[in-house]
Amino acid sequence: MTHKAVFLDRDDTLISDPGYISDPAQVKLLPHVGQSLSMLKKMGYLLVVVTNQSGIARGIVTEQRLEQIHHHLKKLLADEGVYLDAIYYCPYHPDGTVEQYTLESDLRKPQPGMLLKAAEELEIDLSQSWMIGDSYRDVAAGTRAGCRTILLDTPGKPQVREPDDPEPDKRAVNLREAVNILRMFEFQQKAQAARSMRQQAEAQTTEPEKPEPETPTPQPPSEPKATPTDSTEQSVSPTADEQSETPRPQPMPAETPTTEDKPRTFTQPPETQPGPLPQRPTPDTTQDVKSIHEPKPEIPSSDKTHQLLEEILHRVKIKHRYDQYSEFSVFMLLAWLVQVLAVFSLVVSIWFGLDADRGVDSVQTMIGYAVALQLLVIALLLMHDKSR
Repeated sequence: MTHKAVFLDRDDTLISDPGYISDPAQVKLLPHVGQSLSMLKKMGYLLVVVTNQSGIARGIVTEQRLEQIHHHLKKLLADEGVYLDAIYYCPYHPDGTVEQYTLESDLRKPQPGMLLKAAEELEIDLSQSWMIGDSYRDVAAGTRAGCRTILLDTPGKPQVREPDDPEPDKRAVNLREAVNILRMFEFQQKAQAARSMRQQAEAQTTEPEKPEPETPTPQPPSEPKATPTDSTEQSVSPTADEQSETPRPQPMPAETPTTEDKPRTFTQPPETQPGPLPQRPTPDTTQDVKSIHEPKPEIPSSDKTHQLLEEILHRVKIKHRYDQYSEFSVFMLLAWLVQVLAVFSLVVSIWFGLDADRGVDSVQTMIGYAVALQLLVIALLLMHDKSR
């Protein structure tokens, strides 16, 4: 059984990158990383970290020290309820100083070696997987492995694209937005699958109705029509014998009885028996009812509902994104109003102090008001922080 996975770069994707990390204390998770990884887990993805660690080849950090760094990373994620499935790293670099690791390797991104190794060991379907990273090396590794890719355009860290670098499938500002892109992609995939299944079901329901109008195709009346012609020919044959005796009177009865009597036999029953008249349109009405019920699938209406759902989801996503950056609250509004009053009280106290007619008591009173209002501002700001 194969699994789908999200391959993640480490530095500037999961943790901040101060340079070559050589101490576990330097590991700091980026904002919303734990929540984003938890969402990927709920979506059924394996979480696999693939990272280039040329610091080992350069002699900055040892493999034992790197294991401690990754152990601390796992501990920080575990505190937020998230667990990684695997961590793959490449210690090699052609410009290293440690001879053991100074070489070119297929494991080093932009080569897809780490992704292919993880796919073999963890039974991962690369066509259903994603690579998320903050550099074009990550995009190239994911593309060569057969994954879809998302490039993180980290603010303040411009990406330099070489002519041979492939373009990512999607772009995001951070890991949280990348997860939202994956959720939208899966929603579209499920909607397309449901639409195709609905179309197949409708095709199967409409196919058996097509042979029904073909049932009346056998036309037995053509054969009886041929039989009366035979009878007419038989009736003509004796008249031919009679034509030898009297040629002119014979053709007259041959035309009138054969052609006029037979249509009369078909027209007389509906006139004498009015009952069959309502019976004959009944099968026609049933066919009309079938034809009315045939367009019930209403494919365009399903397309409209699907478009409506996509539009609703898009608007909810935009509103949610705006809400993430919104810091407005009632406490903040009250804090601004009280702050204005506090400044006003301080200005009035200064004005009273410059006025010779005002006493010291009025100045102290206004200063007391200003201090009390400023304390109220601080309390409102603390309540605002707690409500976030």
